[in-house]
Amino acid sequence: MKDREGKNHPHLLMLDEFGGEIEGELKFNKSLYQYRHRAVSEENWAFKREQWGPTDPGFTSIMDSMDDLNLTDNSDDEPIHIFRITSKGRQVASGIKRGLGKLDPGFSEKLDTISSVAHRNKNRSGSEIVEDDDIQEAKEETYQSNV
Repeated sequence: MKDREGKNHPHLLMLDEFGGEIEGELKFNKSLYQYRHRAVSEENWAFKREQWGPTDPGFTSIMDSMDDLNLTDNSDDEPIHIFRITSKGRQVASGIKRGLGKLDPGFSEKLDTISSVAHRNKNRSGSEIVEDDDIQEAKEETYQSNV
């Protein structure tokens, strides 16, 4: 993810818009892809076509960094990986929304897209999200290619 898109912290905002918890890396990755597919140009944030479809190659390091900063709690003790936002993470997400809402004219559209994706996917499993047309189209691409 290039710095231009990274400043919007889509991972943290997506987690916040999901109500603070996302069950499973598959669900999180595919929701981020749907946001990127609808709102961000591909050259600013490349996803790789992996075995299970489009995947953010920097996902693990970004989530580990947010966990180290106590913005998220990335619990992998459960049978399924659960990502939770902390109270500090909520404060940061709120600050990003307020700050970029004033400074970046295109930010409200991106936030609306994140909210839309979160609303649609909140009560769906990662396996259900994978069946969406945009994910299926990305899965048809060559393995390891940018999608």
